[in-house]
Parts: sequence; C-alpha cells; structure tokens
Amino acid sequence: MVSIRDLGFGCAFAAGLTLLGSALVPAAASAAAVDRCRVPDAYFAAIKNLDRTERLVRSGKSVRVFIMGPMVGGNSPKPVFEAALEHRLPGVDFQITQSVSTGLAEDDFDWLRNVVARATPDLVIWQVGVRDAVAASDRDDFQDVLDRAANWIDARGADLILVDPPFVPHVQHERIYVPYVGEIGELSRTENVPLIRRYAAMQHLNLAAEKARTPAVALQPCMPEIMAEAIGRAVAK
Repeated sequence: MVSIRDLGFGCAFAAGLTLLGSALVPAAASAAAVDRCRVPDAYFAAIKNLDRTERLVRSGKSVRVFIMGPMVGGNSPKPVFEAALEHRLPGVDFQITQSVSTGLAEDDFDWLRNVVARATPDLVIWQVGVRDAVAASDRDDFQDVLDRAANWIDARGADLILVDPPFVPHVQHERIYVPYVGEIGELSRTENVPLIRRYAAMQHLNLAAEKARTPAVALQPCMPEIMAEAIGRAVAK
C-alpha cells in the first residue's frame, strides 16, 4: 500500500511501502470519486505535463513523491490520500514523503532545493501561498520565487504540481488568499506548471454543501480525493 510519512525539516526523505501488481485503471474509472468530493472537469484542466510520473507509472516503476505543506490524509491507519491513490492507480508503488511547511515560499524553496538535490523525488507537490498571504508578502516577489522554483525543479527532471491556498468559508481573513491564488494561477498559465485549483474546488464544494445542507466537516477529506483524482487523470490519460 502507499505509505505517507510526516517529516520535520531536518529529517531525511523516507521510502514508502510497495504496492503489488502493475495494472492501470482506465481514465473512466477515476469518475468513481466520492460523490461529495466531485468537482467539474474544468478544475482539472491545469493538471498536465507530468511526463516523468506518467512514464514511471506506465513502465511499472516506483514513483517517489514529496509533498510540501499541511498534512495530507491525517494520521489514520489508512489515510484518505492513500486510499484515493490506491483506488485510481492500483498496483502503483508510490513512495510518499511529506514535510510540513513552517515558512514563506522562499523558505519552502530553500528546503525543496535540499530535498530534490539529495533525495531526487520524481514528483513534488507544493501546497503554497497560505503563509505568504498571511504575511502579506510582496506578490511580485512571491511569483518570482515560484517561477525560479518551477524552473529549478524542471531542470532536475522532476515533475511539479502547485496547490493554491484553500477556500475557508465564514472566516473574516479569507479574502487575503485571493491575490495569491491569482498569482499562482497566472504562473501556471504562462509557464505551463501543473496546478491543483484547491481554492476554486473547495469554494465549489462549499456552495454545493450549503445548498444540500451538508455539514462542513464532511468536506474535509475532499482535498486528498481531488489531489489523487488529478494525479490519476494525468497519468492514465
């Protein structure tokens, strides 16, 4: 099964457990995502160009994944992200390591340079923008960091997926994320950097939940589901 391990900034890149088998699920099977977590296809349009990941999956090789940002999937014995990946890509050996960000985008990039140079992950998933929004970082400087990071990671042969900040309903400071969501989206469009549109997806799901009068807590597992859906679509196309 897929393994997720939380790392501190001083820990080494850790391998996951190996999955058995090698078959890919057809792209149509990804439609089996949990109903409450479904979002329109348009929200996956920016997920492409995962060439290295796709090549490894199709050749039956392991995929080393490094996630930078908040915890994904929690600490349960079978985290949501793990289960969602297994459902979409059974038999694929995803070796997943995660580090919790404690700084701004520039700090994250410093750590990513260390991890990528030392552990050579195949796929980097970078949840970015929350701390910069809270700190009101200069947006031009913020985008410049993302641009440099994307080019640096690409030059080393790894795939990169950016994940923009979340939509947090009924919170006074929620709107501070919007400009940084825009900067990330602009970089994705102009530089062809794969992007998971977390803000837009969670906003869509929140509106749907309000219409259906679904408790907000029921939406918490949706981000890992959406991340796994995005990866599944990109490599099983």
